[in-house]
Amino acid sequence: MNNKIRKNYEELAQSLGLRMDEAGGALYGKRGAYDLLIYPNNANYPYMLTVTVSAQRSAGPLEKDACKQFKREHKPVSALVHNGTAISMSLKNYPKLHILQQNLDESINALVSFLQAEGFRNCCQTCGKDNPVPCFVSGGYMQLCPECFSKIQHDKSMDYTQKQNKGENVIGGIVGAFLGSIVGVISMLIFSQLGYVAALSGVIMAICTFKGYEMLGGKLSKKGIFISAILMILMTLLGDRLDWAILIARELEVDFFTAFQVFPELLGIGAIEMGNYIANLAMLYLFTLAGAVPTIINTLHNRKLQGRVYCLGGAVQNFEQEEL
Repeated sequence: MNNKIRKNYEELAQSLGLRMDEAGGALYGKRGAYDLLIYPNNANYPYMLTVTVSAQRSAGPLEKDACKQFKREHKPVSALVHNGTAISMSLKNYPKLHILQQNLDESINALVSFLQAEGFRNCCQTCGKDNPVPCFVSGGYMQLCPECFSKIQHDKSMDYTQKQNKGENVIGGIVGAFLGSIVGVISMLIFSQLGYVAALSGVIMAICTFKGYEMLGGKLSKKGIFISAILMILMTLLGDRLDWAILIARELEVDFFTAFQVFPELLGIGAIEMGNYIANLAMLYLFTLAGAVPTIINTLHNRKLQGRVYCLGGAVQNFEQEEL
């Protein structure tokens, strides 16, 4: 959640009579007989409202036509979806806060009336019991009864303990990172042959290398991130060399292995301009860096979120805060 959206959430909490989760930024509270959760869905639709309801009514879940009709009747609503026990309403973003406040307030009232008319009751998202409480569980928000929350909290604690006791297989991680980096090199060559120096190849290189280390190494530690980063640097250099070898083989009509071997010679005598070589290599490293940095940040952030479990308004518990 960026600073502007968070500021809007703070203002909306006051105007709508809701509370704000300081740790995650979501809004929560009651409207009528229903417990509400409002949180960012994505950058384009940062206002998602979710209510958990019992699906055990005679008419069954909401029909798609009913959802579409609700959307047509309420212009600020971009989508209404019934998935399992969760009914989610996404609202359009508006630059003017007072319009956003008005639209959100009216849309909440409309949804509450709609749910009452359709015969839904508020319930725990897992077991269907009454009186759920809003919770944050591993990167997402849920409405859970105390018993279900306690079970999830216990399971997370056990999972954390198992991970802490599980050793890191560095050799396996290196093998996994190497295999993942090969995928990155292949993507680099494919994009190059298509005539592009694509940033996407850097993203693929970073994601596959880190994921490969984690899969065969057991977990992605700080050591694993460092090893993977070094491997990415080396494999990007290899990918660039292979790309030049393909070009040389095509232009000089020689086999690939000969082209690969004569590359340093051609570079030394100026047949390949040093400036072009360095510029192309620098661009590849820039794109690899552009893929690696967000991947590392997201990995660390998501790892922290995966271990975070708490009831909104209560103490935040991070099971994985020391994992990396």
